[in-house]
Amino acid sequence: MAHGSKKVVLFALGANLAIALSKFVVYFLTGSSSMLSEAIHSTADTGNQVLLLVGMARSRKPEDRTHPFGYASERFFWAFLVAVQLFALGGLYSLWEGVRKVIHPHQIKNPFLAVGLLLFAMTAEGISFLKASSELHREKGALSVFSFLRKTPRVEVVVVYLEDMAALLGLTIALFSVLLSHFTGLALFDGLGSVLIGFLLIGVAFFLGSEMHSLIVGESAPEEVMREVERILSGQEGVERVVYLKSLILGEDNILLAGKVLFPPTTPMEKVSSAIDMAEREIREKFPSIKKIFIEADVPK
Repeated sequence: MAHGSKKVVLFALGANLAIALSKFVVYFLTGSSSMLSEAIHSTADTGNQVLLLVGMARSRKPEDRTHPFGYASERFFWAFLVAVQLFALGGLYSLWEGVRKVIHPHQIKNPFLAVGLLLFAMTAEGISFLKASSELHREKGALSVFSFLRKTPRVEVVVVYLEDMAALLGLTIALFSVLLSHFTGLALFDGLGSVLIGFLLIGVAFFLGSEMHSLIVGESAPEEVMREVERILSGQEGVERVVYLKSLILGEDNILLAGKVLFPPTTPMEKVSSAIDMAEREIREKFPSIKKIFIEADVPK
């Protein structure tokens, strides 16, 4: 899974870097506000891929005394920085640039050069989006795309998927803005396109930031996983009931599970130990992502 995430990020990094450079060149040749917004957007996306790669590298650091459960959640922190950068560098700057051009509009030079670049960028972003989408659909199973985006700890796939989707929508807005400005002779449309791109990026940044905030604060494993874990524990010989069961997503494929189960007061200690050991083995077999399990046995006094 981690290898698949890294391939998606590296592919997006190469595509966004090439697109950003070409957009800046065309902006200097055309003076299009929408094109500048898209250039800034692609630059932000390129930086975002670098942040994701840093997070992936740091998350592999081994456990130590300061961080006894490891550094897997580093991915969430660096992905949160992606949301901040997308909001500030992408969204706010595009909004400011668009408002400036609406107030002081000027006609686009060489509009068809801008159109050609936008079509090229849409092709490149489309390929990157298909790769991220393929990885997402492979992992989501029976979940809807929206549910998967809300529940999965695979932050790299989520970020690249949302970035590429926003990029395709932004490029479409920029394309229509340039064409409208050219054929109507109203440069106002170019500035409005930049404003719309700004709002689009701010919306994506808020959604992404909200999801990363939830993971950083501490999110439980999916409800269906917890129900099955409770069923496994309840089904062990001698277990009267599960007193409580809690989980915490530490990172991609890394979940901590803690709970307490109640046994009758006459249950021999070896039976208690055997039941818990069997439950842990069954849980790990069914859910390999549950790496750390702490089950406490209790008897009524």
